[in-house]
Amino acid sequence: EQVLAAAPAETWRDIAVGDLYILTLPPAADGAKRQVVIQLLPKDYATGHVRNVAKMAAARWYDGTKIYRVAPNFVTQFGGNADNKPPIKGLEKPPASEFLNPALGAVADADRAALDAALSAANADRKDEAKLPNFASLLWDPYQVKASYAAGWPLGQKEGNSFLIHCRGTVSVPHYDPPDTGTGTELSVITGEASRNLDAAYGVVGRVIDGLQHLIDLPPGDDGGFYANKARNIPIVSLRPATSLPEAERPAYQYLDSTSVVVVQAMQAHSKVTGQWRDSICAYPMLVRRTPSGE
Repeated sequence: EQVLAAAPAETWRDIAVGDLYILTLPPAADGAKRQVVIQLLPKDYATGHVRNVAKMAAARWYDGTKIYRVAPNFVTQFGGNADNKPPIKGLEKPPASEFLNPALGAVADADRAALDAALSAANADRKDEAKLPNFASLLWDPYQVKASYAAGWPLGQKEGNSFLIHCRGTVSVPHYDPPDTGTGTELSVITGEASRNLDAAYGVVGRVIDGLQHLIDLPPGDDGGFYANKARNIPIVSLRPATSLPEAERPAYQYLDSTSVVVVQAMQAHSKVTGQWRDSICAYPMLVRRTPSGE
């Protein structure tokens, strides 16, 4: 947190407000508001799943749907399935190939090369004990995935394929057995670290960048996390685009430039605190912040 707070303003990039969506739950028992901010993948990297979710959110289709599954340290799942709510017309049927994201893969390669160059430049005049480590040296992945950041998103590359990694906060589309890939009428939010088996097998549409705790601090479900008694399902008040809010009420967020040496500084600081020098990319903090007022 200290490293990120000290990062120069120019190392932060604005997240387009058009990519932000506000999920509102009923107030907590003490009356406190419960809102979750979701960032969908930008249009340049969007798949059919992303376009479907954006279309349904704009139509306010998710309003009144239910959270029907809470599996602690794994996933919170919601959508129209609990009430057999019919989908809107005109949704895409994305192929399984869209579980991969070659467009972001190209960005990851470019960002990684730029970061390596920036680290070399930063280390040129430093003594050995002050040199910043190589990005890859801080990473160890149990799935033998080459991990990188691509435009601020954690991305995996393996066997020539590029795919978004199911880290904590990831929003993806559950589906039945292949060839079904889901449409986006059901959404899963990853709430734990035991979800990497979903990589490249489900369509990632975005990530929670604020308010994830509201989807974690829910009554756990029964077998598999599903509420056996539908009366326990939790209604979604609304899921709508941030652009539908008055301009003064729209949230603003930024992500840390993937080519900045601050990325490595933050990872290094986190490693020193935890005592775990090498770890999965999902173990490191999400490099996103709410835009400071006045910027």
